[in-house]
Amino acid sequence: MRNALDAGKPEAALQSLRGMLRESPNDPSLNNLMGLTQLALKNGVRAVRHFQVAYKIDKQVATGLNLSSALIETGDYDRAVHLLNQLIKQAEKDDYAYKERILHNLGYCYLKQNRLAKAEQWYHQSLEENPTFFPSHLELARLYERSKRPAMALKAYRRSMDYCLVCFEPVQALATLYLKMGKPEDARRILVQFGKVEGVAPEDRSRAGELLTRITTAGLVNVKTRR
Repeated sequence: MRNALDAGKPEAALQSLRGMLRESPNDPSLNNLMGLTQLALKNGVRAVRHFQVAYKIDKQVATGLNLSSALIETGDYDRAVHLLNQLIKQAEKDDYAYKERILHNLGYCYLKQNRLAKAEQWYHQSLEENPTFFPSHLELARLYERSKRPAMALKAYRRSMDYCLVCFEPVQALATLYLKMGKPEDARRILVQFGKVEGVAPEDRSRAGELLTRITTAGLVNVKTRR
């Protein structure tokens, strides 16, 4: 089941979990997995239900964090913030190793509410906890771009690329920002570099190639640069 989720096949996990949950409806591990499956299927309401069952029975920080993600996706921001503030305290007691994830979710929750100053504050706290945490660098870059701070967005996108060399999201976002800024040569350069990185998923390498082709076909880069 977990392998199916990790492989991007939530439908396969769903079929297995349904039968297992019929036999053990209150099993926290199964409910947590079903919650993750429902999130992957973009069914936030059902995800909340399963995470609530799991967290009520087995008060693990990681499960509570999953519940907060589902609450954010369903727009229940007040409950998400309340839960995340509880998880900060619980993480201290339990010596939870990934506190930056809690702080990041607080940032994301405020970002979804368009409360950019609060979101930025929590993303910075996440990065103080773990300066290499890729998701916070990426979301901070998006926040900077959204708030019309392109120079800061460029730096944050580059950092997110540094901490996840095989991730296409920051590469795509940075290339798109370069194009908006009238710098197609820079966009082309990072796409070419990404295409040479070992370990990139075939679909992401293909997506980078398609974007590079669109830039080239549109005549945004000169012939000498393309050689």
